[in-house]
Parts: sequence; C-alpha cells; structure tokens
Amino acid sequence: MSEAASIALVADGTQAAIYAYGLIAARLEGAEKSQALSAMATHRLERDVLRGKVITLRGVPGPAAAAYTPPFPITDADSARALAALVEDRLAGQWAGLAAAATGNARKSAALHAQECAVRSVTWSGVAPVWAGAS
Repeated sequence: MSEAASIALVADGTQAAIYAYGLIAARLEGAEKSQALSAMATHRLERDVLRGKVITLRGVPGPAAAAYTPPFPITDADSARALAALVEDRLAGQWAGLAAAATGNARKSAALHAQECAVRSVTWSGVAPVWAGAS
C-alpha cells in the first residue's frame, strides 16, 4: 500500500476512534472517563494532522461517517473498556502499516504513534498481546 493510501486509512480509522471514544466516555466515570476524553482529544489532533497530510499529497480527505456501528453493544464500563482496547489495537496496526509504507522521519513518527496506541490498548484491556516469536 502506498504511503498516501496508508495515511488515508489511518485518518479514517482515527475518525472512527473519535466516535468510539464518545460512546466509551459515556459509560465510564471518574479517572477512566477523563482518560477516554484525553484519548479522544489526542485522536482529534492526529486526525487533523493526517487530513493535512492527505491534502499536501494532493488527495481529498474522506468525510467522517455520520455514525459508526460498534462491533458489540456498549452497555456498561466493561464493554466500554473492551471497545477502547479494540479501537487502540486496530489503530496500532494501521499506524504500523503507515510506518511500513513511509520513510525517514515519517516512518519514525508513525511507529511512535503505533506504540502509543498499543500502550493505550494494553492500559484499557490489562492484557498485553503475545507477539509471534515471543517466549
């Protein structure tokens, strides 16, 4: 996948994450709600930068959907945490794909964003994934 296509994919995924964090924050309280709102704000900033990159590459950023359908009902704090972990895990993979397609500083930046998403995923789920080859 080209760098431009990868940027557009991450921008779309980030927009979906912003929507998801609205659902997530609605089911959390206290520090977790603040954590969700902080993640939403981070993703909004990332989305804006990504949309700018799409425009710089002479592309047209895709519009946000009016709504996104979560993969399961978000009915309580546990399901909200599970959605947050899933959203961050998916974004980590998208950012990693962008890192693979990019070069130089753009590659480093994308890899760092992937790492940040992976950390948030583990924070929400409490479980670190086992990577192939890990003992």
